[in-house]
Amino acid sequence: MKRIKFTELGFKKNLDTLIVCIGIVFLIIGLLSFFGVFDKKLNFLSGLSATFVLYPQFKNWFYKNYIYWNKSGGNIKLNSKTFSFQFDKIKNVAIENEKLFIELKNGSSKEFSTKDIDVDDLNKLLMILKK
Repeated sequence: MKRIKFTELGFKKNLDTLIVCIGIVFLIIGLLSFFGVFDKKLNFLSGLSATFVLYPQFKNWFYKNYIYWNKSGGNIKLNSKTFSFQFDKIKNVAIENEKLFIELKNGSSKEFSTKDIDVDDLNKLLMILKK
């Protein structure tokens, strides 16, 4: 069974925001040292900052199935098919015949294959989408 990686966005919910903030601080210190404000030995911090700032983006490449969300919406990737959503635009969510159906208020619908995905993860995904 494949698992889904769940990430609730927000400064208090996960460490990704803190890692990006540390990366931005490293960038500022590295650039100031490049221009001579600080010791030249701190130049490497500007290169290291790219790793910290891009970490949350690269992290998602390693997961085939993930969902990240905040209070207004989020993004789903199931079996390499992605969908960005807003909670107030979702009308109905259902799982039938190993498929996830998301019906939107504008009349369109999205369909995802849920074959070989853990049942507990699907239940958690339904709970998130229905809130």
